[in-house]
Amino acid sequence: MSRAIQKPKWAAVVTAVIVGAACVGRSLGSDVSPAVEPSNEMVPILPVAPSATAIPVKEPILPPRSAMLAGLLPLSSLGVDTFRLNHPTYDGRGVVIGILDSGVDAGVPGLAETSIGQAKILDLRDFSGEGRVPLEQISQPSSDTLAIGGRLLSGFGRVARLSRGPYYVGVFRELPLGRGRAADVNGNGTNTDTFPLVVAKSSSGWFVVTDSDGDASFANENPVRDYAVGRETFVFRSGPGSAVTGPMTLAVNLTEERRRPVLDLYFDNSSHGTHVAGIAAGHNMFDVAGFDGVAPGAQILGLKIANNARGGITVTGSILRAMNYAADYAQQRSLPLVLNLSFGVGNEYEGAAAIDSLVDEFALKHPEVLYVISAGNDGPGLSTAGFPGSSERALSVCALLPGVYAKLPRPGEELAPDVIAWWSARGGEVTKPDVCAPGIAFSNVPRWNTGEEIQPGTSFAAPQVAGAAALLQSALAERGRRARSVDLTRALMNTAGRPAGATVLDVGAGVPNVEAAYRWLMASHQAGVYSVRALSDDGSQSTFTGAYRRLGLASSADTIQRFVVNSVGGQPAARFVLHSDTDWLRAPPILEPAGEPDTITLTYDAATFSQPGVYVGTVWAVPATDTMAGPSFGLVNTVVVPRSLATPFETESELSAGGTDRYFFTVPEGVGGLEVRLFVTAPTNGTTLHLFEPSGQPNRDRSNVSAGGDEPATVNLSVSAEDLIPGVYEAVVTAPPADGVSYRLAAALPQLYVTSVGDGPAATVRNTGAATTATVSAAVVGATMVQRVGGSGSDPHIIRVTQPDWAERLVLDVSVPKAYWNLVTDFGVTVFDSTGAKLADGPIDYAFARQSIGLDSLGYDGDLLVELFPAYAHADPATSWAGDLRVSFMLGESLELATATDSSGAERRIGWGDDETFRFSPVPVEFSVPSGFEVLVEVTARPESGPRALRRGVVRKENTVLPLMGHS
Repeated sequence: MSRAIQKPKWAAVVTAVIVGAACVGRSLGSDVSPAVEPSNEMVPILPVAPSATAIPVKEPILPPRSAMLAGLLPLSSLGVDTFRLNHPTYDGRGVVIGILDSGVDAGVPGLAETSIGQAKILDLRDFSGEGRVPLEQISQPSSDTLAIGGRLLSGFGRVARLSRGPYYVGVFRELPLGRGRAADVNGNGTNTDTFPLVVAKSSSGWFVVTDSDGDASFANENPVRDYAVGRETFVFRSGPGSAVTGPMTLAVNLTEERRRPVLDLYFDNSSHGTHVAGIAAGHNMFDVAGFDGVAPGAQILGLKIANNARGGITVTGSILRAMNYAADYAQQRSLPLVLNLSFGVGNEYEGAAAIDSLVDEFALKHPEVLYVISAGNDGPGLSTAGFPGSSERALSVCALLPGVYAKLPRPGEELAPDVIAWWSARGGEVTKPDVCAPGIAFSNVPRWNTGEEIQPGTSFAAPQVAGAAALLQSALAERGRRARSVDLTRALMNTAGRPAGATVLDVGAGVPNVEAAYRWLMASHQAGVYSVRALSDDGSQSTFTGAYRRLGLASSADTIQRFVVNSVGGQPAARFVLHSDTDWLRAPPILEPAGEPDTITLTYDAATFSQPGVYVGTVWAVPATDTMAGPSFGLVNTVVVPRSLATPFETESELSAGGTDRYFFTVPEGVGGLEVRLFVTAPTNGTTLHLFEPSGQPNRDRSNVSAGGDEPATVNLSVSAEDLIPGVYEAVVTAPPADGVSYRLAAALPQLYVTSVGDGPAATVRNTGAATTATVSAAVVGATMVQRVGGSGSDPHIIRVTQPDWAERLVLDVSVPKAYWNLVTDFGVTVFDSTGAKLADGPIDYAFARQSIGLDSLGYDGDLLVELFPAYAHADPATSWAGDLRVSFMLGESLELATATDSSGAERRIGWGDDETFRFSPVPVEFSVPSGFEVLVEVTARPESGPRALRRGVVRKENTVLPLMGHS
């Protein structure tokens, strides 16, 4: 996902629109330390020269009061503002929202107390291990001074007065937290400080004393207990007597194993979780009275599942442990619980991920807990919903771009309507998302991230719905009632409204309305729990909840599609009225209970599918005993009829504001690439072309490109031969959120095919069309190596590579088996310098993923350490992993190779079906590559007309050839 735990790659596009729409007239830009276990003992501490001054204090991107008045935390889309106005006490009070995320900063205004003065945060608990501080037991010092981590500290008498021992010491280090502002925890301008601490036990339990002000003494320090004991927090200061405080608030988790303390420092060094918490339940945010999130009366559990220094990745078992902790916490106190998980990873086999199964098992075990999960940011392609948002029994949320963020209204002009956010994941093989909500908001951030209060993503749609569910539970609690998760789900879905032109694949049931959902619940409808699976044509049961035919229909005859439906949780079989929402999809009128499981047979009218396009139809099942309740489940059917590119395709079309057009193209084996070109007439700003691979994954090299400015523009996306995957590609055109657009789209396969790059250097070019003159060129573009990588369980794999002085970009291709991908919740890729200081990070989102890192921005020219770090769904994975890592250093400007002086010139006539070999001058001797690397050569073949063909090949300096890494 593109993942939900991080700011998406397209954030610059979103925020470029934002501030003008906020009525304030300001524009702005922009939304992976080697170790065996993710802990604060990751890397050695080496001296780094401090900067001259501490990090300056920034101002919010907009005045918070102006943001509140402008509606930049949108509450009207779901009717939250009206609902709370009509029912002031139904504001989430008495309900707990568990925020499974990057952490929650307890010192942020708005997360101090609820609307009725209760503590907003009930507990903060770290399941990531990022703040783990290794402890060592010591003997009681004979004096007031002791040494910790090579430093002498006085004032031990302060600790001795609080406890008779035993005493444990440790060191909290900044360096493992990376290079950003959050890593400077005391605000002094460096990220290499160390903070000694002592842990001891008093009559009220374990406590920590640390040197928070940097004066090398514990004498004036307060003890800090586990957050659950006293809700105590602390901050570090930049030095003795300094008024400068660190950029974030820390809390303490102290547990005991074998009578020894275990210490985790809790903090949010991502800001993602703090932002999510504000949307769901903030109250008087930024100290502005009335600036509230969706459910200001609700209390929260801040459950940290992410190692933020490694790119915001989850760690093994963290999701599972966090959700079980939250359920136990709420059950022991008899509190209604809503969980919010704004996180996701791309699906390889929809519905088959281990974390999906764990979420579904959790839902069955805790039927009173509603689990809300973001759908993912890999849209607008079909079948892009990530896991665990694809869990059948979770409530998956897609994103709207609210009108307030789309266009600055002129005097007397109405606000622009909400549109579906172009990045929001769509359904296909799974019937997700379920509902849609605003996916961008002005909300809390920790102090270190001031200025980034506006963030986009489905991450920020999910807490809107989690907050809405808390409002509903609060309303029922005043009447002595409580809703099951299935009741809340059906209330929100069956009263939702689908935006004009949107399909169930885009937005599920649509946009909920809290008041309508409340009335549904008050009507005492009884919702059942059902499991739906689409059967394959051979009758076998798939993991898919939807029938998704990306290759079209197998024959021209009417097609049979079967679904298997099971009731879940021991409820009695029910009788359903079935109705189809489209003419081409036929279903029996009644489903009579015939024992478990029930099989429903649908028929597709084949005559409908004569033209290329996407056809979506749903059969809805309404309980015969309560037809006013709305559907209990839907059978979603999608048929894609792709276009052939045997001849180039071109079309002209228009899109309304925020609209989407989809085109599917069959790309056969043995072709030289794919090119999709978009020409946009003015205004062009914000019109975007997207490309998705046959699996639904965003194109690995470049997945989208936007036209910019107000003049006509042409943009294109190309797939080279070595990256091409035979199958059906999807190209999507999206219009700006506030403007319609006219465009022309063209797609073609290159006539020429560079079949190989090899010895000489040389290239073989095949002509797959009419005779043409081929112009062929070659250039050195960098150096590359492939290494087999792997590990046992959660162990990372680390390799060291030497960075050549000519390199401007580092490209990492990671490939693991698709079946293995179902076991993980994350897979981090982190780059460190030779000292262990982090340079760059970012998780991969699919079993094959490519990351590109600009080396100039790193400001480092030594050896690099590349770490691959898996995280599993299960807490104790008994498995090993293996994959391939390709490391490529790329030139800023390619090094052209001249055509050889023999008869094989750069330009030659090639007949249909013929192969011709072109030879080039040797790679210059002075072009040096690191040990273990080979030269990467790119060959370009241009016909007389039409798109060029590209292929990259690996050539040894002695002109022998290595194969490129294949697809996963």
